[in-house]
Amino acid sequence: MADKSSSPLSWLLGLALLIAAVYFWRISLAFVGVLALAGLAAWAGYRLLSKSGQAQTAMDENNYAAALQLLQESGDHDQLISTLRFKVPFPGEDLKPRMLDAVRELLALQQAAADPANPHIPSELRAELARRTDESLSSLWPLCHKLTLLARSKVKPEVLRERIAGVTTQLEDLARNAEATRNQLAHITLGASVLEINVATEQVGAMKWQVTEMQRIDALLDG
Repeated sequence: MADKSSSPLSWLLGLALLIAAVYFWRISLAFVGVLALAGLAAWAGYRLLSKSGQAQTAMDENNYAAALQLLQESGDHDQLISTLRFKVPFPGEDLKPRMLDAVRELLALQQAAADPANPHIPSELRAELARRTDESLSSLWPLCHKLTLLARSKVKPEVLRERIAGVTTQLEDLARNAEATRNQLAHITLGASVLEINVATEQVGAMKWQVTEMQRIDALLDG
């Protein structure tokens, strides 16, 4: 008797559990759908709106100059260095480390000059350094793009040995000048004389010449 009387109750409980399962499954499915749409929207926003996302799109299209410029503008220095190191091809073995050294030194100089905790750098020098380091970095990206085209075309480095040697020399000079300017900022921080400030200003002026030289070499690579 007990078994017979409990049978309808068991069916009702089972049906209730089934309805609850279907109900919560639909809610879970809807929740997963909302999460998927939110993730897709976030990804689209990242690729279309952020500098880093636009840079990734440019890299996918092999537009190295635009990608590197966007990464510079984004302020993501780690991503900029990582992209140069791992994603941008260069002809030969000497150019990439020279390019990385120059970019690292320019970024270090830029950060040192912009340090808000350092009140000892004259505002005029700080502004000039910000402008010159930006110009110097921007002058490198079209050059990088042309070098990647040489690497992708499998041209042997010795075919353009003289021109590539000119690029290497200018990259070394740029890195040395950026490092020397940063060292001069350290002296200024410890207590600058008028002479030390003038020396730092002259070194910043030398960066203008090097930007022009980079643009000249960039034109030479066109033949």
